[in-house]
Amino acid sequence: MKNTEKAEKKALKVLMDAADRLAGDCVRIRRDLHEYPETGWTEFRTTCRIAGYLETAGLKAALGRDIIAEDHVMGRPGEEILTEQRLRALAQGADPALLRRVEEAGGYTGAAFEIEGGRPGPTVAFRFDMDALPVEETEDRDHVPNQMDFRSKNPGCMHACGHDGHTAIGMVLARILQENRKLLKGKVKVIFQPAEEGVKGALAMVESGIADDVDVMLGMHIYPTEKEGPALAGTQTGLLATTKWSATFTGKPAHAGGAPQEGHNAILAAVAAISAMNGFLQDGRGASRLNVGTISGGTARNVIPASCTFQAETRGAETAVETRLFDRAKACVRAAAEMYECSWDMEIEGKSPAGGGEEELAGKIAAAAEQMVPEIRWSQKVQVNTGTADDFCFFLDRVRSHGGTGSYMALLGNLPDGLHSSRYDFDESLLSAGVKTCIAALTQTGTL
Repeated sequence: MKNTEKAEKKALKVLMDAADRLAGDCVRIRRDLHEYPETGWTEFRTTCRIAGYLETAGLKAALGRDIIAEDHVMGRPGEEILTEQRLRALAQGADPALLRRVEEAGGYTGAAFEIEGGRPGPTVAFRFDMDALPVEETEDRDHVPNQMDFRSKNPGCMHACGHDGHTAIGMVLARILQENRKLLKGKVKVIFQPAEEGVKGALAMVESGIADDVDVMLGMHIYPTEKEGPALAGTQTGLLATTKWSATFTGKPAHAGGAPQEGHNAILAAVAAISAMNGFLQDGRGASRLNVGTISGGTARNVIPASCTFQAETRGAETAVETRLFDRAKACVRAAAEMYECSWDMEIEGKSPAGGGEEELAGKIAAAAEQMVPEIRWSQKVQVNTGTADDFCFFLDRVRSHGGTGSYMALLGNLPDGLHSSRYDFDESLLSAGVKTCIAALTQTGTL
């Protein structure tokens, strides 16, 4: 037993020393990704950067249809936008050969890697999200990316939620594990997921079968804390279920003064639906949310509008709560269209169930991180979610369905501004802390 414990401690030290040695890589990668952000399903340069870095370390990237089930892709832009973004990726340094491999695999972004350990053991997977947001980054001089010259070069696009950091942590973690794979037991998968914003990407990955053999599913997200960081919550709980959707009404135009009876008003149908569906928010099983974020339609003030579209989302503390709310919203759209003699269509552009990590595993991870990671100043078992959603829950559900477990670690730090803000940034000491925390988590899975 003593020899085994010594070997485990030695292996842990080797991995932690590697994390210290590659801390500079983590910062450089994060800043590079921050400078060239890409939104969901257009992360072509990001995918090439990930594949290039890790294939140099001896790993092979699984791309496109190997990790994406096409029938379950949601919210992907049209071909014109995808072509434009591929060309931009090339102009901004994407490796042409790697980009060609992405295109040959269906043009889907994202990548996954498998690291085979030197001894039998469990299969553990990490998921890291990689997309940016449609946010214009601030030009304020006190904003660190402006001071250090890694502000976004892509107008109207910014890493405003830390996914640049998540991806950098995942890349360095995968390299360390690959270079020291003989120290591992079992298999480790490192998955880089596209299109987390808007919860568009995880379902297509899960339906590809990528998590079907996974025993322990791990994720990580940078979150703010009012205390001194870096710190760790072993898992997030209470992530909301959500559906992101659009409704389009098609009516009939007519002269608004001369022959209004001949028209079918699409805007009035949309407004009636919006008004009605807000009456279904109450649910004794848990909190619910409904928001209409955009609405557009019509051509002129004196023409009965023939078309109107609005974008909306529903959320619920339980999947059943959100499903009921979405179903009622859909019924309101149908009824309003009938009332105003319009046709209607609804498109689901993103979806995620409710969920969170397992508290027993979370407690072990939090204790291990506090003990093994010098950068972690304090830890707690659970951080209760405050209204957000993450389609990582699809991974958790799939792994639980065959008896596995999982955790969604919250890496806590002092953030100058909130998530999705034009001033978003984080203390880069979180990067090394994140890599080491993932290594510490592996000690609680039977991998180390």
